[in-house]
Amino acid sequence: MIDLTDAGCANEKLALQMFKAMEEGTLSSALEELCSADFVWANSGLPTLSGRQAVLAHMAAGGFASTIPILADMTSFSADLIHIASAGNVVFTERIDHHWDAQGRDLMTPHIAGVIEIRDGKICALRDFYDTACYQQTPTAPDPAHAL
Repeated sequence: MIDLTDAGCANEKLALQMFKAMEEGTLSSALEELCSADFVWANSGLPTLSGRQAVLAHMAAGGFASTIPILADMTSFSADLIHIASAGNVVFTERIDHHWDAQGRDLMTPHIAGVIEIRDGKICALRDFYDTACYQQTPTAPDPAHAL
């Protein structure tokens, strides 16, 4: 789970707030506060989303489950932050993302190197790099701690 106290500066905190909103299921309502209107979101092997409105439209159309079938049963998300570092307006994260279903199975667990760019106090780009083999991953056994 994301802990905002892991941030060493305001830009790192902003980046972690984005991942925290994903965990809390509040990303769509937090996008305007956290991201610039021209926000760009790029993920390995997927089309790049350009603009906050494009992200909202993508989410309304089923999100990443619309292109990654294993995510069709996802009910929640969590991330394990391994490292965070920043230089100026660029924040780097290493993390493991978890995509949970109602039974508490981890459907997809990419190990991610992420680059977040900040401009005028808002995230203007998020680029996540990982092995796309996770798109065909076998879900884990159920974990009662993540079951609904």
